Amino acid sequence: MRTSGPPLIRFPKKLQTVVPVLFFALLLLAGVVLHDDYGGFTDELLHIQTAAINYKYILLKFIPPENIPPIPIYDLEEIPDMRGYVNQYYGEAAMMPTLFVNLIPGLSLSDADFLNFRRFYTFGNFFIALICFYLLLRIRFSDQWIPAIGTFFLLLTPRFFAESFYNSKDIIFFCWFLISIFGIGLFLLQNRSSGLLIFAFAFGLAVNTRIYGIVLLPAFLCVSLVDNAIHHGNAKKRRTMILLSGALALFFFYIVTPYLWENPVAGFLNALRFSATAVGISPTDLISETNRVTLGNHELFMGKFIIPGETWYYIPVWMGITIPVFYILTYCAELFFLCKQTIQTQRTRSAPVQYLFDGFCFGLFFLCLAGIILEKPTLYHGWRHVYFLFAPFIYLSVCGFGNLWNISFQKKPGKIRWKTLLAGISLVSFATTGFWMVKNHPLDFAYFNEIGRHYASQFTRDYWGVASKKCILDLAGEYTEGQPLRLGVNADLTYGSTQISLLRFPDEVQKRFTVIWKNENADYLCFSYNNILGNDHVIPEFEIMKTYQVDGYDVAAIYRRINE
Repeated sequence: MRTSGPPLIRFPKKLQTVVPVLFFALLLLAGVVLHDDYGGFTDELLHIQTAAINYKYILLKFIPPENIPPIPIYDLEEIPDMRGYVNQYYGEAAMMPTLFVNLIPGLSLSDADFLNFRRFYTFGNFFIALICFYLLLRIRFSDQWIPAIGTFFLLLTPRFFAESFYNSKDIIFFCWFLISIFGIGLFLLQNRSSGLLIFAFAFGLAVNTRIYGIVLLPAFLCVSLVDNAIHHGNAKKRRTMILLSGALALFFFYIVTPYLWENPVAGFLNALRFSATAVGISPTDLISETNRVTLGNHELFMGKFIIPGETWYYIPVWMGITIPVFYILTYCAELFFLCKQTIQTQRTRSAPVQYLFDGFCFGLFFLCLAGIILEKPTLYHGWRHVYFLFAPFIYLSVCGFGNLWNISFQKKPGKIRWKTLLAGISLVSFATTGFWMVKNHPLDFAYFNEIGRHYASQFTRDYWGVASKKCILDLAGEYTEGQPLRLGVNADLTYGSTQISLLRFPDEVQKRFTVIWKNENADYLCFSYNNILGNDHVIPEFEIMKTYQVDGYDVAAIYRRINE
């Protein structure tokens, strides 16, 4: 079903292996170079503290407290116990290995080096997910060009590439959600049992990172059992293997999630409540639903301040203005081909496994999106909380491109012209997006596509204060020997993202600044446009010293007190 014919140009087999390896090696090198270019973000220290609490809780079960190795940033004796800890439901299993970096013989990282290392480690998760995506496309398509082009679909999605260096929650969830889909694809499309192990492992990390990754389990069971019934005669051995894989996935989730250990059912239900409606609420209050703290009630969206959960089109609009237009068009093309194949399947009473897997990805995307819209959970900061939706979306976009690429022609010249046209459009899309990313780095997180950039000033932009590193670098030149610069770090209500950026600098740079949390005591402000309508935001008693813009809309600015 929809497999490609022989490619117009076929590389030697050696090159088919060497070129991808070389590409991913160069990409990893790019990660080494770029990983510490971004500032922000505000949740970094919270996640490190949560990981440290889990780290201490786990090791105390095996060794006495005095033998627990110290970690960067936090003193283990001063951090709270996990029982009753407000944010214990933020799973940190995927990022936990960063706490062990100083245990490597001969290596001792400073706090600044540790924070920068976490940036590279976060990118490492994205790097692995990108490789898995490429391999998934290799299994799905016989044409060697489509996996290569499809990999660029994901790599050249500016917001995801930028956030792959610093978003240690939403991007990490996206990565392991995508790797879970890869495991399912490996099992369904190639009938390889190793796919079940990959799924179980990735599922545990995905659900630990964000609890609503649990949707992967019923989705996996449904599509695998249907496939078993259709293509394998409902084989009992295979059915047993599928069910055991589901049990293994749950077991692995349990193993990497300490808040489940004492009471799995209560812990799981509390995590669901926490993720849906509450932030910063104690486990006791979660049960009684008292003292709730809800965020996301005041988000700048289409020029107005709204409650995202109450606005059904919030996510579709954000996706529509921040995903490259070409990918949206190929996604729509795939919907057409899926409908066409569905009609054909009803006529022939057969469902090729490729169609089944594509339908699985569409169902996963559509049902999750519909569920979020109907459930009205807490959402804020663009669509970052639902970045996982991009995993099935980008796969379907590449499938749409693959189906367009493989449209049959009676005569070879027509086929050549069509593929040349499609390749040209792809090249233009990749070139313009790639050039935009290079030109605007490290502000590429503020990407709006050709439709959205005309309205970007009506949406929240630098909600994590990522531009704060550029701000600090520019302000460092204002320092003269003597009094440090009094730098305001919360004027934009990003809860100290500038201070977190400052912690990642060497001591000689940090000494040039005094961190100030109240504007009235500061002489300079690093201000990110978080829920700020329009450009040139006015702050009383301050003037704009420098503005950082992308495509004509403000992303961040440096403010200087008018009368020092």
